This record gives sequence, structure tokens and C-alpha cells, in this order.
Amino acid sequence: MSDKRIVYQGEDGIARIVVPTKEYKGTMEDLLKKVVPEDCLDSADIVEADTIPNDRTFRNAWTTSKGKSAEIDLSKAKEEAKIKVRQARTPKFAELDVAYQRADEDSDADTKKAIADKKKVARDATKDTKITDADSIDKLKEGMEAVIKEMGDL
Repeated sequence: MSDKRIVYQGEDGIARIVVPTKEYKGTMEDLLKKVVPEDCLDSADIVEADTIPNDRTFRNAWTTSKGKSAEIDLSKAKEEAKIKVRQARTPKFAELDVAYQRADEDSDADTKKAIADKKKVARDATKDTKITDADSIDKLKEGMEAVIKEMGDL
């Protein structure tokens, strides 16, 4: 039974995956009826475990529908990538804010301009074409990681 999973579309639009415990002795059909909310039954299905994505980078972008396993929705994954970029840039903003304040205290206009330019790059990171123009999940993940690295190098 461990080679099967129950998938259904949650009310929030994210695919839910149910993995039966080793101790579970009932049928997958009974488990489906027991755990899937009634208003989600129309999307619920029993699928092979190896059809579920292994990479959880864009877990909140997983979707499903009746007759399908969990799939990664590219447009939702792009939004998730932007969230991850925003999270990654938060400490960089704090670092640049401190550097800007010090440059301001020293009346160093050149340093202030250089820092302001870096902050603009960080602000615009979610608009980077490596994310917005990605045409596959693999390219999106690669692009997101590159953007996060570029921000770390600011």
C-alpha cells in the first residue's frame, strides 16, 4: 500500500498529498473518503507514489485535478520564486541600510549612490527575466537560485 498516495486540490488551490501510515490496514478508497474534505472530493484520486514531484522547492505551486497526480503550475511557481527572492533579499536590505546610514553620517555621496544603486537592483530582483521568462520548472529554479546568488553578491 505504500506505493499509493491520495491527491486532492485543497480549498486554497494547493494540491494535498495523503500518505498512509504503515499501520493503516484499510483500503485506499476508504482512506480517501475518511480524509478528503467533502468539498474537495471532485478532485481527489489515488495515484502511484512515484508520480508525485520529488522536488519541493515550489511545493505551494502544486496542483491536481481528477485523474491526475500532483503537478507544478509554472505561473504559481513563478510567484513562489518571487516570494523566495523577497525572503532572501531582506537581510541584504538591512545590511545596505546600515551602510547607507554610515555613508550619510560621513557625507559620502559616492558611497550613498553606489548603495542606492545596489538597493534598486535588489528591489528589481523579482522582475528579473531569469524568473519571469522561465519556460520550465527547471529553468525557473535555476534562474531563482542565480538571482538569489546575485543579490548575495551585491
